[in-house]
Parts: sequence; structure tokens; C-alpha cells
Amino acid sequence: VDGDVLIDGKVARKSLREQRGTRILVFDGHFTPRDAIRFPRFEFRRGDPRRPLPSGWRGDGARFVRDATEGSVDPIDWLVYRHWDPDRARYAPVYDFTPYNGGDLRGENRVSDLMIEARLTVEPNVRAVLVRIDAGADRFVVAIPNGDAPAGALEVRRNGSRLDGVRPASRAAWGESRRAVPVLLEASVMDRRLTVALDGEPLFDPIDYDPEPGPGHDDGPIALGVRGGSMTVEDLRIYRDIFYTATLANTPRRPFAVDSPVRLGPDEYFVLGDNSPVSNDSRFWSHSPVVPGELFLGKPFLVHLPGQLVPLQVFGRAVYWVPDPREIRYIR
Repeated sequence: VDGDVLIDGKVARKSLREQRGTRILVFDGHFTPRDAIRFPRFEFRRGDPRRPLPSGWRGDGARFVRDATEGSVDPIDWLVYRHWDPDRARYAPVYDFTPYNGGDLRGENRVSDLMIEARLTVEPNVRAVLVRIDAGADRFVVAIPNGDAPAGALEVRRNGSRLDGVRPASRAAWGESRRAVPVLLEASVMDRRLTVALDGEPLFDPIDYDPEPGPGHDDGPIALGVRGGSMTVEDLRIYRDIFYTATLANTPRRPFAVDSPVRLGPDEYFVLGDNSPVSNDSRFWSHSPVVPGELFLGKPFLVHLPGQLVPLQVFGRAVYWVPDPREIRYIR
């Protein structure tokens, strides 16, 4: 449903570790697109959009640097990601396009399950670091205090309203041990669940929610903000979740588990591939989508994809995918 997997009528929510294992890269700050000068992927915003103030953000190669600004007014200074869609020739929401599949298979489905990963160096003069993620009609803003802040200083807002009952972890701030040293921030809204972590440690218990109805936001799906002081952002990456489709290679089918649920018995499985647009899995098998457990022999021990396209003339075919030894990864 809407790209998600439901079990017994409930969304199958992934842990942060599981999200890392299935996420799909959308943007990598180490590989600047050639058209980034014409169509910047980031926008600097400080203060009211109707009366913007000079931003302290600037690009510095593959990283972003925020210099402290002068003045008594201290509004949030945002670094906003803007997604450029070359197929549509405009800034647009993130769709389920998978570059690995080639340009012939366009993304047709809007994806609202997103993740940001970045390494932040926060100076002592910063009051708070903020991360904003939009998911459909919902907008989540998490404010992480810097320094020895009280336990209630961590703030999570949904659509402008502060959420009560957020249970912060023991280190829900940039304390002394984290100041002015690189810290890995991970924040995601996937499977109708908000998750934020610093150096792999959750800031609070994941927040599960039901989505608000209505149109999505169109002013940048993800942003990092800072209130006061100086900060550096490196290794910035944007990811999306797998969007399970009802089509195979953009060809309409009558898939299992889309119009009606599939009931599984003991030791029975419904198999889904991670490359959803082209995975010929349980959704599209003609006879039955169910795999009995007795058919699983052994255990997976390596991932051989992505492969390499090799021109060969065999049985009428001109090209073949073969494993690329450089990309083989072992499963621990």
C-alpha cells in the first residue's frame, strides 16, 4: 500500500539497521551533478522567506560551512535540499527512479520515505541543530540542543505542534564529548516512523504515526538547520526507501498482495526483491506467490550485484549481466 509492506493490516516498520540495509541513494555530496550550477541542489534560507536575512551558509567543495552571523536576531539558518528531476526538467519530489536500471524505466511513484545522513562538526557557540523531513502532508522538525541542556530541551514537532511523550535517550544533545568533533547524524521518516540517531545512538524512541491526509510539501523535502554559531556539514547523503510497485518494468500486471492480501500459513513466505521495479518476485508469479520454507536451502552468503554489462553474442542475445568481483560483498 503506497509502496509499503503491510502485515496483518499494519505497516511493517524497519529498525534503523534494517533501513541502512535497504535504503536507495538519491544524492551524494561527494559526486556533484554536472548541472548543479544551473540547478543548485541546495538553497540557503535564514529568517522569514518574505523578508530573508543573509545566510551564514556557503559551499566549500563537497562540504557546507556555516559561519556565525552578526546581529541580535538569531533565526534558524537552513540548508535545504532541493531535488532536481531531469526527466521532468524541474525541481520535484523524489520519485522511485532507480538509476541502476537505466534511463528507460522512469520513476512513476512519489516516494515520501526519506533519510538524511551527514557528518556534522558543531562548534560550542551553536545553540541547537535542527533537522527537517517532509513525508507527504507531514512535516517533522527535530531540534537537538547543544551543550549541557536540560532533559526537556530536545524538541520534536509535527506540522508545527510539539509532540508530547517523546522519550529522549541519555545523550539527547551535543554534549561536551561531541563538541567540535565530527558526529554522524542519521534521520529518517520511513514506514510511517521517525528515527534520529547520533553516531548510531538513537536520540529518542522511534515515533510511529499515521499519515495526515492532504497534498505534500513542495519546498524541499529535507533540510538541516542551525541556530547561532558555526557548523560544518560533510559526507552528506540523501536516501529513499524501497517503493514496492504494482508493475513489472513499468508494465501493468495483476500482482498478488496489491488488490487483496495474501494469507500465509506456518513456514510460508512472500518473497520481495530489493530492486522493486524489475524484481520478478512473489508479486508477479503466475501460479502462486507463496514459497514453502522447505524450499530454502542453506543461507545467503554474498551479494554479487551490481553486475557488469558484457557484450556477448550467445543464443541470439547481444549483452549479458555478469558478476563484477569489485562489487561482491559478503553477508556476515
